[in-house]
Amino acid sequence: MSLSSPPRPPPSTKFNTADLPTLTTYPTTAFSEKTSALRLVADSVAQQRQSASFALITHPYSLSAIILLLGVLSQSLDYATFATTAGGVVMILLLAVRMATGGYITMAETINFAWLESSPAAGLHRGGKKHGRSPSGGSNAASGNVDPAPVLASKTNNNNNATGRRSRNNSNSSTRSGSGGGNGNGNCNGNGGAGDTKDVENIVIVSKWGADEIIGALVLRVWRKEHKAVVRAWTVKLRYRGKGVGRGLLEEGVRVACKERSVIRVEFERGHANSHKVLPDTFNKGFERRERRAKGMLMEVLKEQGLGR
Repeated sequence: MSLSSPPRPPPSTKFNTADLPTLTTYPTTAFSEKTSALRLVADSVAQQRQSASFALITHPYSLSAIILLLGVLSQSLDYATFATTAGGVVMILLLAVRMATGGYITMAETINFAWLESSPAAGLHRGGKKHGRSPSGGSNAASGNVDPAPVLASKTNNNNNATGRRSRNNSNSSTRSGSGGGNGNGNCNGNGGAGDTKDVENIVIVSKWGADEIIGALVLRVWRKEHKAVVRAWTVKLRYRGKGVGRGLLEEGVRVACKERSVIRVEFERGHANSHKVLPDTFNKGFERRERRAKGMLMEVLKEQGLGR
């Protein structure tokens, strides 16, 4: 008689997609969802401070100056005094970096409903020393906070309901990276949706993961008489970036603008939420690369939907 037990069957390796939350992207009119979306945009602006601080500290000019200063001090001080002095110098430099990049926090505090409903003229040509050309996310931004990458796996819901919600099917979503080319705007042929008759309309589009968590936001401003729309903000929550959520927001934004609002031109606003820079241009190369990628992604979305020219 054998005392050994019969072999156990191997564990199932099948992945049950029914357990995954649903990723939905849709225009919202709910106050609570708009509030969450604006909070995401504000977070993406504040997160630019970290990127700017890193760029300022690691720039060759900054590193050379720090090394030169410490080298001079090391020649004129004994070891104990040098160690104490060097620590103080480093703390002063870090404080200076914090002060130099503090403007991003001030700008983040301006992202609210007053900003959302601000004057259209001010939205097109918003003041500021430096202007970016596209957003992160976004909070890079996009923002240069949203990076094109494989799409987040999700349970999909293919039914559009009365609120205009639209699910993104991960088997049909593109995973191509955004191009660095393009000028960040494009033309499209609308289908002449009815909708509101007022000239200027602010549209907030959100991506929701599951029932409650809003993980991405896009803010559009549409000029109906001019048949033009601009992206005022575009970001994705930090831990969901690089999974295609940002691209889905752009796709929904183009669909809403061109197919439902008769828009024939879509571009990033000159003074969008993540466009302002507080450091000299020398330290903004990383932001500029992200902005070029964002513009390229918008052009790709327009072409894929058969709307680009």
